[in-house]
Amino acid sequence: MDVRKIYKLSPTKCRIIECLLNYRALTTYQIYFLIESSSIPLTFPHYTWEQVKVSKVRSLWNQLSQLHKNGLVTVAGKHPDNEQRVFCLTEEGLSVAYTLLDIPQIEGYQRTGWEGDHGYFPYALYRPPKERLLRHHLLGIDFNVLLELLAIKHNFHFDFIDNRYSAVSYSTLDESSGKEIERIFRPDGEFIIKTRDGQQRFHCWVEFDMGTEKGSHLYEKFSRYKQYLEYMSLSIDRKSLAASIPNTIFFVTTAKSSIWSRWQNVLRNFLNAIGSWSTYLNLYVGNIESLERLILSHINQDLMFKNKLNRNLRQLLEDPKFIGQPKPSQRLYQGSLVSSFCVLYDHEIRYLGWNPYFTVTQIDSQSHQIYLYVKYEEYETGGISKAIDFARKFMNIDSMKRIGAKEVIPVLVYSEKRPVVLDFMGCNEKREFDIIFDKYLWHDVDANRWYDKNGNEINIYKMNPLTWYVLGRT
Repeated sequence: MDVRKIYKLSPTKCRIIECLLNYRALTTYQIYFLIESSSIPLTFPHYTWEQVKVSKVRSLWNQLSQLHKNGLVTVAGKHPDNEQRVFCLTEEGLSVAYTLLDIPQIEGYQRTGWEGDHGYFPYALYRPPKERLLRHHLLGIDFNVLLELLAIKHNFHFDFIDNRYSAVSYSTLDESSGKEIERIFRPDGEFIIKTRDGQQRFHCWVEFDMGTEKGSHLYEKFSRYKQYLEYMSLSIDRKSLAASIPNTIFFVTTAKSSIWSRWQNVLRNFLNAIGSWSTYLNLYVGNIESLERLILSHINQDLMFKNKLNRNLRQLLEDPKFIGQPKPSQRLYQGSLVSSFCVLYDHEIRYLGWNPYFTVTQIDSQSHQIYLYVKYEEYETGGISKAIDFARKFMNIDSMKRIGAKEVIPVLVYSEKRPVVLDFMGCNEKREFDIIFDKYLWHDVDANRWYDKNGNEINIYKMNPLTWYVLGRT
């Protein structure tokens, strides 16, 4: 007999059960937002009673009450911030969920978790976290609700798997014993964003942070990432790696006014642990309130460089007083968009491990400066890491030797909001950081505004930023 008839399950009750299967433990409001994603307030995670459809929320309460009475749902605890009850499936409810979704209840039935491709987990693995860990779990749920809202606002598709699906085994060399050992790599989850036209796909890991993990625990967490990346690179070359696994971590923290101090601790331990993988794996740190800007910056980075920055640089490169590269003749760029960036040869890119965006400014007939453009949205590591990496290696690159490249000037490219500070406390690479970031510029790519390292705006109609340091400025 159909379980829908046995338990008198309406379509809404079935959707509640599926939500609780996917997310393990939810408040009534979280269930409401996940079922009625078009009703998520634009101010989420902040909202008031007036911003929700009261009749639908009350209906969900009644449905949950009936599911509770029928033994399919129970209360896992209370939200630590607002005392809302947190619901989860009972063991019987989990079995009903598997039956509703045609999931074989067979030990070892493993699936990917993507696009509703559910695997089987016994109740001991499904069981929601204990009450002391509920805050961490519910932060992950709020992250999912926010991404559902952003998917609607910005017209992309979003999918998520938690650590039941993202956990994988790998082998690594144990330093103390010198033997190969098996370990589990277990990020808090993964998510994929796809553009609606199917042309772009962004695959990221995610970590949820309560601000309580000490430096040693953060170092150990990021060391696991390094070990896993090294393990994966044994069978996949680095260039192809991003097509198989994520190349980005979103570190979602509860920190609000103290986010800068949390960032310093996370940044220090990430860079000290991740080593040479810092140019492959970009880390963003943000709270729920700042995530929209970071997500959009991440998925629009190609547009940022290949369109906006490319266009902004053209007028500077075509300045008659500018001497450097690239500077194509008029016939090359009429009627088409020409790259404003110089390029390395394929073997040089392989040596570097990534493909840089840069221009060249002549100092004199024998020497040049390299203006290296890297994305930096305040709390992200990729741009800093790439600048340090390029500064370490550029003297060994044939193209750089031929033009007499003498120094690298990082240009920190951002959109909308200029980062408040650029600091690099306590990292193993502090010395390299201080050397390379002795000279740098800021560029607001949206407004096409340039600033010196102290935040003073450069008038591009009087002074070409690409020659800013030719005159010996510090």
